[in-house]
Amino acid sequence: MNMKILRQLGIILALCLAAEFVVSLLPIAFPGSVTAILILAALLGLKILKEGHIKETADFMLSNMAIVFVPVSIGMVEDIGLLKGQLAGFFTVVCISLILTFLGTYASVRLVQVCMGRLSGKGGAAGA
Repeated sequence: MNMKILRQLGIILALCLAAEFVVSLLPIAFPGSVTAILILAALLGLKILKEGHIKETADFMLSNMAIVFVPVSIGMVEDIGLLKGQLAGFFTVVCISLILTFLGTYASVRLVQVCMGRLSGKGGAAGA
């Protein structure tokens, strides 16, 4: 295995472990994965960590992310009996969360477009 890939995996693992440590110190429940993403964003934003330090491994992980959802899907199929009396409510929640996710993603993308437009001096209508 390439040493560069091992180094990148080590960086990602260290970020995950640091996030779990931070979460263990918090007085409230908070997902370690979200904390790891926030730490990664901060390190990239402060230029402490560069994209090239984790690029190949992160690209590989993103391109194979669907594998993560297989166990969850199988678990849902095994427990489908629990949903039988709750299907209408389940699908309502799924549809509402899907719409809210789309709207949140749209709002985030527009905000980034406006900010990027202002930074580049083109005003707020970039890509509209």
